[in-house]
Amino acid sequence: MSIERRKSRRFQVVDLDVHTVDPDEKIGKVVNLSEGGLLMIADLELVPDSIVRFRIPFSQTINGEVNFEFNARVVWSYPNALQASKYSTGLEFAENPDLQTLFIQQMIKVYGKESV
Repeated sequence: MSIERRKSRRFQVVDLDVHTVDPDEKIGKVVNLSEGGLLMIADLELVPDSIVRFRIPFSQTINGEVNFEFNARVVWSYPNALQASKYSTGLEFAENPDLQTLFIQQMIKVYGKESV
């Protein structure tokens, strides 16, 4: 039995949709988030080790919608035990410049609740 070692703390998240950028379509919901990546429940199985451009829209802003776009590597994707025809999918942020890190930290502050 291997022990998973996480690089950063995970934060549970509610009400954040995940979209692909090209084509633009909603494909899932964020379950938890860290500075290194996220877990989502996806509507389709994604190919491990592929790099995909994603978008998380934020519609509750003063001046309209803000989008967080990012490239992520699909680490794993397997059928979700609790939701038929859904997939638990682990994503690792493929690029992590300072601006992206600050944005992720802000999402954790606003939307996150630390997981146990």
